Amino acid sequence: MASSARTITPLVLGRDLSLRSRLILGYGIVVSLTLIFGLFMFVHLSAIRNRLEQLSSDVTIDTRYSIEAFTAIADAQRQVDRYLLQPDESRYRDAVRQFDTLQRTIERLQRDAHNPAMREHLKRIQAQAATYRQIFDETSTSITAQQRMRDDLYTMFLQQYQTIEQAISNARPVTSGDYLALMDLSRASTRLQLAYVWVGQMESDNTIGAADNAIAELRQARTFLRRYLVLNSQTRVVQPDDLERLQSVSESFDRSLKSIASLSSAYIRTETLINSRLRPQAGQLSREASALSDTALLQLTVATKEIDQETARTQTIGGGVLAILLVAGIALGVLLASLITRPLSELVAATARLARGEGEARVRPRGGRELVLLAHAFNDMAAELERERAEVRYQNTLLAERATELERALAQLHEETAAREQLSATVRQLSVPIIPIMEGVLVAPLVGEIDAERASLLQRRLLERIVAERAQAAILDITGVPVVDAQVSIWLIQATTAARLLGARCILVGINPEVSQALVASGVDLGDLVTRATLREGLEYAVKMLRRSSFAMVNGDRR
Repeated sequence: MASSARTITPLVLGRDLSLRSRLILGYGIVVSLTLIFGLFMFVHLSAIRNRLEQLSSDVTIDTRYSIEAFTAIADAQRQVDRYLLQPDESRYRDAVRQFDTLQRTIERLQRDAHNPAMREHLKRIQAQAATYRQIFDETSTSITAQQRMRDDLYTMFLQQYQTIEQAISNARPVTSGDYLALMDLSRASTRLQLAYVWVGQMESDNTIGAADNAIAELRQARTFLRRYLVLNSQTRVVQPDDLERLQSVSESFDRSLKSIASLSSAYIRTETLINSRLRPQAGQLSREASALSDTALLQLTVATKEIDQETARTQTIGGGVLAILLVAGIALGVLLASLITRPLSELVAATARLARGEGEARVRPRGGRELVLLAHAFNDMAAELERERAEVRYQNTLLAERATELERALAQLHEETAAREQLSATVRQLSVPIIPIMEGVLVAPLVGEIDAERASLLQRRLLERIVAERAQAAILDITGVPVVDAQVSIWLIQATTAARLLGARCILVGINPEVSQALVASGVDLGDLVTRATLREGLEYAVKMLRRSSFAMVNGDRR
């Protein structure tokens, strides 16, 4: 028995817990599980965030390294292009200095790079840059050699030109034949100048064409000079010293022709070196630099996939924990519902019975302290409602009797109201009589005060009777109207205007001195209103008007 008592005691204590204690217990369990889940997700999300921060830092560094390498390569290529555009010593030194900077930059980036793929890529770029510099040095050597050959050729041309011009200036022609002979020297000088110009054009794209033109012009100069030396070697027009120097110039033309051919070959070799090796190597180097950022993006892609996998695992674990929490919450909710809602369900059922009129509906107090108190309060309320229902039934009986009396009184009131409305309608009709006293003439005797409703009724009935009787004159007798103010004057003017639109003429009669003074004092324009003193005068005016109208119609028919 003692063991049984000890077993029952915890259950009884659990049942005696208040609703607040039960809810706090349930919420405490849910909150504890939620905190555990939140701590778990926080740890995993912190790890993912750290990975993302590290990835962001690595990508930023790799991107900066790729930008630095690409910028250094672009600067080196820009200096090389400036040197190729205008080869000189200062630009060559700038290009060499930029190559050294590129080499130091790549070495520094290769030393600081943390990504093995990035280091391997920088190593390839370093090899490509060394090859590019080697080709540039070969190109620079070729350009320096061809510049030296060009300068020697320009010096030779200048000496040849000066010798010919000095011989021409020192010549002493006497006869016209002497002058004609000197023309060969002038032609040789001119052709030499053209050859000089074509040599300068060999630096353009059409090197072979410019070289051929220069050789052709130089051969023409040699032909003119040799012809002069053959035909005029015995004359005294040119000084003997000048003649010897011209002979030397003629012999040097052959060396000039060979120099032009050699210079053309040098230009072609240099151009071939630039187009077939230097520029392709520059393009390869640029592509390698561009691919450096692709290496960083590849590393980012790999790291992103790893983070996605970690995120998927975290989502799977989180989903499992969330499912466990959901099941635990549902189980706890069902348990709390069974402990709390069973007494409430009994209370709801009793309330429904009470609502259906079962006055004996009562509930058994059980559950927590609050539910026991609620059950006692419900039973007290049910007893009180039973007493009040009896009182209400008695009051309903009295109210039914009173309602019957009120219905009879209301029916009587409706009958009286209908009679009053009918009488009021009859009075309104009689208050505005429209009397046809003869064909085409209507009389409207007005008696009493005229308000807005009566004025509207007067206007509507007058217009209806004018149309129905085809009247041409309407006499408005206001003898019985005690007061005619500005508003009444406006209503009369409006009725007169409306009647005129229907082809009838309104005549106002019965105006006493007080009414005439009131009309004048109101300030209303009565110019279009026909007035007569008495009804008789108004009828006479109307008959005359009808006669004039008939006479006018007869005359119109005769015409």
